[in-house]
Amino acid sequence: MSVTDVIDLRRAVKPCTATLQPLVLLLLLLLFLALGGGFPGLDASVSGPGSNKTSGTLPQNCDHRTMVTDDYDVTVDAETNGKFIKFAILLPEKPSKARDVRILSTVLPVIEMATKVVTDPGGLLAGFRIEIDHRDTQCSSTYGGLGAFDMFLKRKPDIFFGPICDYVIAPIARYGAVWGIPLITSGGLTEAFSLKHKGYSTLTRMMGNYHEFGAMMRDIHLHYQWTAGSAAYLYHEWDEKLGRGFTDCSMAINSINRAIGGNQTTSDTFDEDMAKYADYLRLLRRIEKRARIVIMCASPATIREIMLAAAELNMVSSGEYVFFNIEIFGSMAATKNPPWYSRNDTDERNLKAKEAYTALLQVVAREPEDEEYQQFSNEVSQHNQKPPKIT
Repeated sequence: MSVTDVIDLRRAVKPCTATLQPLVLLLLLLLFLALGGGFPGLDASVSGPGSNKTSGTLPQNCDHRTMVTDDYDVTVDAETNGKFIKFAILLPEKPSKARDVRILSTVLPVIEMATKVVTDPGGLLAGFRIEIDHRDTQCSSTYGGLGAFDMFLKRKPDIFFGPICDYVIAPIARYGAVWGIPLITSGGLTEAFSLKHKGYSTLTRMMGNYHEFGAMMRDIHLHYQWTAGSAAYLYHEWDEKLGRGFTDCSMAINSINRAIGGNQTTSDTFDEDMAKYADYLRLLRRIEKRARIVIMCASPATIREIMLAAAELNMVSSGEYVFFNIEIFGSMAATKNPPWYSRNDTDERNLKAKEAYTALLQVVAREPEDEEYQQFSNEVSQHNQKPPKIT
C-alpha cells in the first residue's frame, strides 16, 4: 500500500474535497509522527484506490462555498480564488497518561512547520492556502466526536490527523469512512482496527499494531523453548467500576497472550493511579510462586517501583526470573535520563533501581539517530518555544 493509495481515497468524494499530492502528505506524516516515539511498524492496510467510491447511497452535502476544477483536481476557495486545503487535528490538550507526549502543544508546531515548507514559493503546495483547525479530544469518545462534527460542519476537512486514543479513533474513523475523509494516526494499535470492512476503510495507522508485540514474544518463547505456562502478566488496568474501558496496556497484553497461546498464564492487574509499593510486593509474591517470566506494561515510573519491589524479594539477584517491559509509547526516548533514575528519589534507591534493571528487558520503539532527524528535532524544539499560529 503506497501513500498514493491513501490519496486516492480523497478522489472518491468529489466535489466536496481536495486531493493532496502524495509527496506532500508523506512529508506531513513524517513530521506528525516524529514526536510519536519512532516507527516500530507501518500498518498501511487501507482499502485500495476507489474502494470507497461515492454512490447514490452516500449523501455529499457540502455547505461551504467551494468548487472543483478538473484542471487542478483540488478544492478552490470561491472567496479568495485560491486553492484550499483543510487539516483537522484531533488530539488531547493534556496527556491522558504521563508517558504520552502526543498532545496538541507538541504536534501543532510540527504541522505548522510542515505547512510553511510546502506552501513557500517553490514548495510542492505553493499557491495553496492551508487551514489548520484543531480540537481537544480529552481522550473522550464524546468530546472527540463532537470536535470532529464541529469542524466538519464549519468546513469539511480534507484530512484528519489524530485522534490517538482508541476509544476516540473508533467512532471518528467510522465517520471518516462515510464522509470519505482519510484519518492518519500514530495510535489505534488495537487489532480490531485491522478490520477495514468494518468501517475503517479510510484509517491509516503509522505505528503498526499490538499483534507485532505478540509475534515478537511468541518468537522469543519458541527460541528459548519457554512454555506459555511459565509466563505471568502484570499490567496497568482501570477498575471496571470506573467505566473507562480497557487500558492500552490491557489491549497490548491480551494480544501477546493470544499470540503465545497463553491460556494457562497468570495475569495480575493494578490501577497505577491508586496502587502503592506494598501492592506491587503483594502481586510479585503471588507471581514468584507460579512463574519465571514476568511480562509487564505500565508507565516508566511504575515499572521502576515494580523492579525495586522485585529486588527486595530477591527476584533479581536469584537469576531465576526475567522481566519484560512492553513500553508502548516510546516515552524512554522523551528523556535523556536512564529509565531507572529518578531525580526525586534518594541516591540509595537509584542505585538499587539500577541494579534491579539488570534483570529487565525493555521493548521500546527505536528513536532515529541520523543527523537529519537530530536537526529536525532541534528545529522542532526551537519552534516549540513560540505559540502556534493557527490560520
